[in-house]
Amino acid sequence: MILGRMARLAWLCAGLLSWPAAAAELAAGTVLDAENLQSHLTDRFDGTPISELLPERFQWQIREKGLRIKLAKPKAHPKDARLEAATAKNRGRLAIDPESGLVPGWRAGVPFPDVTLADRDAARKVMWNVTYGRPRGDSQFFPQMATALIHGERGFEKLSQQKVFRVFLKGRLGQEGAPVLGKGRLFEKSLVVGDGPLPGSGALLIRYDTGEDEFLTTYSHEARKVVRWKGGYWMDQLGVTDFVGDDVFLFNAYPTWYADFKILAKKKVLVVANSVHPFWNPGGDGPAEQLPGIDLENAPHWNVLDAWEPREVFVIEATPPELHPYGRKILYIDAKNWIPYLGEFYARSGTFWKASVLGYRAFSAQGGSKGAILWPTWQTIVDFRRNHGTVLIADEGLRFNLAIEPERLTLDAIKDRCAACLPAE
Repeated sequence: MILGRMARLAWLCAGLLSWPAAAAELAAGTVLDAENLQSHLTDRFDGTPISELLPERFQWQIREKGLRIKLAKPKAHPKDARLEAATAKNRGRLAIDPESGLVPGWRAGVPFPDVTLADRDAARKVMWNVTYGRPRGDSQFFPQMATALIHGERGFEKLSQQKVFRVFLKGRLGQEGAPVLGKGRLFEKSLVVGDGPLPGSGALLIRYDTGEDEFLTTYSHEARKVVRWKGGYWMDQLGVTDFVGDDVFLFNAYPTWYADFKILAKKKVLVVANSVHPFWNPGGDGPAEQLPGIDLENAPHWNVLDAWEPREVFVIEATPPELHPYGRKILYIDAKNWIPYLGEFYARSGTFWKASVLGYRAFSAQGGSKGAILWPTWQTIVDFRRNHGTVLIADEGLRFNLAIEPERLTLDAIKDRCAACLPAE
């Protein structure tokens, strides 16, 4: 009997010694890296285990690709009263047409503000909210953007600069009673102008709100050549970058172009919802000063260190058409503001191919609006097959709701670097 009691006591002691340590609540400012990630997976931040907050493919990047994540307490995004008012008018009024896949009757605001997991159209409604309802303003002007090319072993390769002008012809909130310009066929006009020593090359994009193919015109100053595309260029690689057209801002397609969408989960994940410092310093001396937020010194040289906070997202599996280079995309989309934060892109073989992250900031809207715009100031995309990354960065000069006339965004405007695109100060 005594031996039996001693055996049970020994078993109890052994059990207590092998019991895992109590999970800790991590403090804001903690940095997760390759050395400490495993020990922190059972710990919590803002009440949720780290293992749940970090998608598996981003855990792998921390372990294997030098990604470091600095934890930050969640910070609420400002609301835009005009966007909320337009959204309220849509509640219960709009539906996805079962034949065309379009949303007839939409003019402004979030078309489907109350997405539930029980709704069989929930995933498509999320993607229409991304397309129509994210806080973006009536126009966008990016006076100084940069595209940095980075090799995982050799490091920084090249930096190019651009100016970007965008005008939305539907979903406009700046003028009372005028959310749509024209007859409603056009959705957006965008102009990208190379910012070099000579009148630059560039591209003019016209996107429709009908599901039809968009129209792209490019101009090369060196070749004095104009090329026009109508159709699937959005699935093509953008120059020497790691982007295909569809990757810009994670989802750069019209929803009806995709074969299918599926909701995998609604959960909290760590994202960069409030980027803490500028990443692009145009006046810097050399790459290290020009790109202060990118870890150019340490391999693989493309990682950024920013503030990552927990936000509730819809996890969407997006299936592209057959001609698309990817077999599927996994997108992490804010469940309140409908902005995409993270992307995982998979080859048709099913293998993990690329990852992309957006870093957002809140901006004031110009043009008399008291609203707020949520827009990324940087995006990284990494092609793990090529061991290569591209970082798209804007400085803090982003401006929204300027009175940019769509008629001024033309091929000739590319040639003169869009000198007449902006209204007089």
